[in-house]
Amino acid sequence: MIADNIKKIQEELPDHVTLVAVTKYHSIEETQAVMDAGVFDLGESKVQDFLKKYEVLGNEPRWHFIGHLQKNKVKYLIGKTFLIHSVDSLKLLDVIDKESKKKEVVTSVLLQLNLAREESKSGFLEEEIKDVLTVIPKYQNIKVQGLMGMGPLSQNNDKIRNIFVELKKIYDRIKEESLSTIIQMDYLSMGMTDDYRIAIDEGSNMIRIGRKIFSS
Repeated sequence: MIADNIKKIQEELPDHVTLVAVTKYHSIEETQAVMDAGVFDLGESKVQDFLKKYEVLGNEPRWHFIGHLQKNKVKYLIGKTFLIHSVDSLKLLDVIDKESKKKEVVTSVLLQLNLAREESKSGFLEEEIKDVLTVIPKYQNIKVQGLMGMGPLSQNNDKIRNIFVELKKIYDRIKEESLSTIIQMDYLSMGMTDDYRIAIDEGSNMIRIGRKIFSS
């Protein structure tokens, strides 16, 4: 089932789009099945669950942390993740840089935006991004590799599309204007099971899919 679902998804993805399989809530055996199907970009949202899988699977997958990250849990992720998608505050950036310095590594992150301004979601607001970007060059042990965002909680595809269009505009603007080598707009992580097709239409190159992979 998992392999068939992954094959169906991959058949419709353009070559430039990375599929991150969201393995949160799923067992190590199910996670291994995802890897057996050829997907090694895995997304986890809880540090404790991630560490249990990391103990078994190690660095064979490329681990993506996609959930809200508490500052006191940062130290457990440093040196183990390919990409932290959910950086939503300067205080969190401070801690990631500090803990990365201790371990003498550079941690790759995405800045999470909350363009829909939904209270249930974390992320920088659009008007905060300019100030955030001016601060980032001070961090010696962080590399900003793009942006992450979510569509609004809505059945209205036009509303979802509008948010993705705005996110892509911000992404392109930063990519054009950035002079810092630690700000590289490599990844635009937007699109999940219900809206990934819209996200890809509007320029996403990284999607996060869980339910569509694991549901029968």
